[in-house]
Amino acid sequence: MRHSLLCFFLLAAYSGFCQIIPVLSDSARISLITVAPGDETYSMFGHSALRVYDYRNRLDRCYNYGTFEFDQPNFLLKFCRGKLLYYLDIESYRGFEYGNLSDRRGMQEQLLHLDEAHKQRLFELLSVNAREDNRYYKYDFFYDNCSTRIRDIVQEAYFHEIDYDSTHLPMGTTMRQLLRPYMRPHPWTEFGIDLLLGLPADKRARPEDFMFLPDGMHEVFGHTMLAPGVQLVQAEHTIPDTPLAREAFEPDFFQHPFWVMCLVAVVGLLSMANPRTEHWFDTLFWFMLGLVGLVITLLWVATDHSATKNNLNVLWALPTHLLFFWRRNRSEFTQNYFIGTAILAAMTLLFWKWLPQEMPVAAIPLVVLVVIKGLWRHHWKVESWRDEFTGAWKRRTT
Repeated sequence: MRHSLLCFFLLAAYSGFCQIIPVLSDSARISLITVAPGDETYSMFGHSALRVYDYRNRLDRCYNYGTFEFDQPNFLLKFCRGKLLYYLDIESYRGFEYGNLSDRRGMQEQLLHLDEAHKQRLFELLSVNAREDNRYYKYDFFYDNCSTRIRDIVQEAYFHEIDYDSTHLPMGTTMRQLLRPYMRPHPWTEFGIDLLLGLPADKRARPEDFMFLPDGMHEVFGHTMLAPGVQLVQAEHTIPDTPLAREAFEPDFFQHPFWVMCLVAVVGLLSMANPRTEHWFDTLFWFMLGLVGLVITLLWVATDHSATKNNLNVLWALPTHLLFFWRRNRSEFTQNYFIGTAILAAMTLLFWKWLPQEMPVAAIPLVVLVVIKGLWRHHWKVESWRDEFTGAWKRRTT
C-alpha cells in the first residue's frame, strides 16, 4: 500500500510537470521577434522576444525578458543604484503584436531552424526560466538584457555549438559607438548618456557584444550558419508587410546641445561685465556643475551599473564644486581651489581627443568656461583692473 501511494504521487508529479511543459508538436515553430525602436527612452534601442507557435497545442506566446514593474517599492532608487529587477514575462503573441503596432513600432520575425530535439530543449529552457524562482534577474545595460538573454538561451539550446558569424560586423567599433544611430533623434538624451557612461562604454565590442542590441542580434542571427548550407534563420518577414512611417526628426536650435552650451558660455562671459550678474551666474553655474559631478561620482562608486564606472567626465565636473559655489567672498584657499579646477579642466581639454574615453563634444563650451572662470579673475586680477578703470573714468568725467 505504501509503495502504491508513492508511485501515485510520483506519477502525479510527473503529470503536473508535463502539464507545465508540454511536448511540442512537429509543426511547432520558434522565432526571434525584433521590435523597432520607440520614442520613449527605455525603448529607443529596440526590443527582442522569442515567439513559440504551436497550433496543435494551442500555443502562441511571446517570451519577453525586458519587463519591469514601475510600481515596485523604491523603483527610482533601485533603478539609479542598478538593483532594479527585470523578469521574463509570458504574454500572448497577439497582445504583444498589438502593443507594438499601436506604438507604431514595426517588427521583424525570423523563424529559427530547429530540429525537434533542439526545439523542445529551447521550449523547456524558456519554461524553466519563466518559473517564479528563476524569472527575475538584475539588468545590465551591455551584458545582461532582453537581447543577451535570448542570445544565451538559444546558444544553450544548441549545447553552445553555434558559431555566430561576425564577418559582416564592423570590428573595432566601441560599445558607445554602437549606440550612436539610436540616439541621433534624441540629442539631449545622447548628451546625457555620454555624460554618464564611463570607460567601459569605450571598450571595443567583441562579436557577441554586438548582440546586446536587438538589431545587432537580428543581423548576426541572419548571417549565422549551423552547418554548410544550413542557416540559423530559416525564413524572415516583416510585421506589418508595409513599413510603418515615422516622423522625420528636424531639430531646431534648442535641440542642439552643443549650440545651447555655446550660448550658456557666451552668457557666462558677458556676465563678467557686471559684478552682481556675474555672482548670480557663477552661483548657478558652479552649483549645476557640482550636481552633475555628484551624479557621475555616485553612478561610479555607489551603484552596480558596470557601464558608468571610471567616468573621466568627473575631471571637469567636480562634485566638490558643491562646497564652494555659494561663497561670495573668496579666501586664498578658495581662489586656489578654482585655479586648480581651471588647470585640471584645461589639461582635460588639451588631451580631449586622446583620452581613452570618448568625451561629449557638447560639453566643450562648458569646459572652456570652467577654465576662464577659474583663472581669469584670479590670475589676471580682472576685478581690480575693472575697479581701477571705473575709478579713472569717474575722475575723468568729473
